[in-house]
Amino acid sequence: MISWIFAGLPIALSSEETALLVEKRICELHEMPAEFCKYEPTEKDKELMEEFLKKVLEQQASALKKRKIEQLSQKIDIIVAGKKKNLINKGMSDANIDKDAMLEEEIKRIQDLDPDHTLVQLPQEMYRNIETSPVGLDVLRPNILEGDGAVKYSIFKDLWEKGYYVTSGSKFGCDYLIYPGDPVQFHASHMVRCVCNQENVFHPKSLVAFGRLSVAVNKYAVFAYRTQCARIAYQTLQWHDSMDS
Repeated sequence: MISWIFAGLPIALSSEETALLVEKRICELHEMPAEFCKYEPTEKDKELMEEFLKKVLEQQASALKKRKIEQLSQKIDIIVAGKKKNLINKGMSDANIDKDAMLEEEIKRIQDLDPDHTLVQLPQEMYRNIETSPVGLDVLRPNILEGDGAVKYSIFKDLWEKGYYVTSGSKFGCDYLIYPGDPVQFHASHMVRCVCNQENVFHPKSLVAFGRLSVAVNKYAVFAYRTQCARIAYQTLQWHDSMDS
């Protein structure tokens, strides 16, 4: 569980992201008590939840009705003009329409909010007081502290410290995707594959596949590895149909 120094929404993080946030003292790791994971809500808890959901429905229904009334009030002249036109077309040229009465009639037609259409309100704090225990990065062992995981984390950290936005690259057959800016606004520019063991032999087929894949998705193919001096190095795989051609 991630316990933020400031109040925030629940989120899911990778081991690399979690370790980086803890190392940079942006957040802390806390462990939930074992009995909490087995906790079953009591009847009182269920009643409180029902009351909360009912209150949320009433508040949203009231806000929605108020907004619809405001919209109707702004459009009532158009509605009245359309009604008069219909009556004139039917030969009732002397028909008189009460605007206020029509507004009341339109308001009565507003349907109640269906519970299935309410907005989902995400909790920003725990509804129960729970004693948690602070834990260190050892709980992530061996994900980012040993073997291949340690190499991948060092590469992830290096990319982040260089100012890149980094996400998982599993959908593209690599370890990480690199973005020049916010992933919401930019497409990934690089596909990074981590080389955890420099003694591994690269088969031509795998190199060709990675290179052609990078061309197909319009990204640069990059191999990242940790040198004997514990520094992170990068090697770009150039292809004859690269993005620069």
